Amino acid sequence: MTGRTNARRKGSPPPSREPSQNDSPPPDAVAEVVTRFEAYARARAARDSLLPGARTVPWHERLAFDDLQAAVARLRDGMR
Repeated sequence: MTGRTNARRKGSPPPSREPSQNDSPPPDAVAEVVTRFEAYARARAARDSLLPGARTVPWHERLAFDDLQAAVARLRDGMR
């Protein structure tokens, strides 16, 4: 014997691994995070564009990142 106790004792059911409905994030919040991420990815890619007209200014990228962070925070708050 190793001295460890068995976590599952006889007669007790195994812990449920199925997520409850409360564990799933609100679909609107997930969609917003995806949308904000795509906007940030476009702004970041445009920063390094070869075409001068397609480049963005640093504040545009920062604004997109701030929007992404706010959407993630709302998603986390909705999960609690």
